[in-house]
Amino acid sequence: MRRAHAVGLMGGLVVLGLLVAGCGSLRDTPPTPLPIYVTATDLPLVIPIVATETPSPTPEITLTAAALLPTFDPSTPIPTPTRPAPITMTPTFTPTTTNTPGTPGGPAVYGPVGGGVDAALPGVDNSCGTAVPGVFGAIYQSDPGLQTAIGCPLASAPTPVSGAHQPYQNGRMIWVSSLGAGTQAAIYALLNDGTYQRLNDTFVEGVDPESVGSVPPEGLLEPQRGFGKAWRENPPVRDRIGWATAPESPTGAQVLRFERGEMIAVDALGQTFIFVAGAPGTWMAR
Repeated sequence: MRRAHAVGLMGGLVVLGLLVAGCGSLRDTPPTPLPIYVTATDLPLVIPIVATETPSPTPEITLTAAALLPTFDPSTPIPTPTRPAPITMTPTFTPTTTNTPGTPGGPAVYGPVGGGVDAALPGVDNSCGTAVPGVFGAIYQSDPGLQTAIGCPLASAPTPVSGAHQPYQNGRMIWVSSLGAGTQAAIYALLNDGTYQRLNDTFVEGVDPESVGSVPPEGLLEPQRGFGKAWRENPPVRDRIGWATAPESPTGAQVLRFERGEMIAVDALGQTFIFVAGAPGTWMAR
């Protein structure tokens, strides 16, 4: 056993000597440096990053038929349409209680005329550049006072028009489709005191009622259509002229306008009516 221990001790010494010798050789021989290889490399590309706001998408608006239509509530009452108020006729003059009575069919009683005051003075030269034709001319030339009152004719010939007439308790109504080219249809209310009132005919077929069912005294009639509307809407005329005594009748007529009035020949009556404008206006028949 002692021999084995000696052998082991000797082996350890040999190993230790070898290690010491190796260390000396390592200390005496400098280490060989490792070569460093440098290769060219591309520098990284630097791209500046700028912060920008990312736009949000624009919302699309889609219109549907339901969005374009108004909301309808079935419980909401529908308003009742209203008809505009009727047109009020403008009379040529306003009758007064101081009218000078005249005799229908006889000499006219002339009131103030629409022209200048000098035109109505006696002795004023009333010569006209246009001659008055036909039956109108015969009436015109036979009465110098009429020439002064009504003035000169505004046309060289009368205008044929459609007409109608109707008798009343205290006078007569005459309708003419116009007073000349492009003029308004007119209604004349002739009163038995020799005065008259001219009204615009505003009756509209299919819009205005032909009558309103007024109940006249026995033997009399309610005016209808254009005569009825003019009669109802002008109480001074209605109260003075009274109820109609016969139905209205159609007729042809001839109209000639003058500076201060008109002449109207009514075929069915065989008479020519002369209207002199004034306050009040006066009429006569020949």
